[in-house]
Amino acid sequence: MWRFLPSEKRVITSMVESPRRTDAETADIYGMNVSTVASVRRRMLDAGAVYFVNVPSFHKLGCEMVAFHKGLLDPAVSNEVKTSNYIGFCATSPEIFDAIIGAQSMVFMSVLESSAALDELMLRHSRFFSGTKKASKATISTTVFPYGASKGTYAPNFGPVVHRFFGLDTRKPRPRLPAMVEATALDLRENEQRVLMALVEHPSAPDRELASIVGLSRQAVTRIRHKLQDENYYTFICVPRLYRWGFEIFSSVHVRFASDFAWSSRYNKQPTEPIDYSFFTLQKADEAIANHMIATFKEYTLGMETGLAWYHREKAFEKEPDVTLMSLEHCVEIKTFEFASALRNLLDKGGRRRLPHRRNV
Repeated sequence: MWRFLPSEKRVITSMVESPRRTDAETADIYGMNVSTVASVRRRMLDAGAVYFVNVPSFHKLGCEMVAFHKGLLDPAVSNEVKTSNYIGFCATSPEIFDAIIGAQSMVFMSVLESSAALDELMLRHSRFFSGTKKASKATISTTVFPYGASKGTYAPNFGPVVHRFFGLDTRKPRPRLPAMVEATALDLRENEQRVLMALVEHPSAPDRELASIVGLSRQAVTRIRHKLQDENYYTFICVPRLYRWGFEIFSSVHVRFASDFAWSSRYNKQPTEPIDYSFFTLQKADEAIANHMIATFKEYTLGMETGLAWYHREKAFEKEPDVTLMSLEHCVEIKTFEFASALRNLLDKGGRRRLPHRRNV
């Protein structure tokens, strides 16, 4: 369990809020020395308290949807067996970018180019959990959120969560709110695909190292990276390892809304906290998923009471929310915002030239 110094809290909050912020900018915001900020940042990265991720904009790469999958597990099967089998399944399923498993339930999220890809994933799940693995198979329910008909925090939102946990007497970071994006066909040349792949696999690598990976000049990589960045083909984020910080609870709330409760009214009037503090939110007209990492059980109970009160008053729900609750002490994070396999799988399809596999930098 981590114990952070005041200087570490400020620097981590700054990194999570704005990962491209310079040490000088952080020092100016929090009244610190630039050398102190630089030292803390390096120490937190080296210790694994935080890490960087480049999140591909899958809606611009030929994908049509993000899916949320919830699984109920047989408590009679040992946790070790269930966990081992689902680690194996997720390793064979590049579409899955985030997955966590507990004693009686699990959730995972996938990015998919079509409904046929969803069918393929579910068929693979059934085939994998046949024979001796059948007892450890979860009963899966899936909710699909198509781009263009849904709003999502497709690049995860951790700033407000970290700020609240640290209890800093500073402005709360601006949350990354769910947004609507349109799905489009992949429109990148081969070299641009190669650089994007390298950026996702090596988010902290400088252009010179990326150039050696993809076999291009540094100047070419710099030019392509600028294009990919300017045209929003990826988002650079800093992810805090909250499960190592002493957070107690993972909570995923799945709600179905009443058909006569207008989406525009809900979206414009609903309280901000349930969305501000959800690290990954998916919403559409009739359903929504909000995922939370919560420091204490007391915080969870208070948050549920205040966060859902408005919806109940407005009679917004078709039925009671379906809440998946896991003790992080007894959970295993199988994947945590790992996008490289999903991107490689997507770029490898359609007869495109296969990309070079990852090399260590």
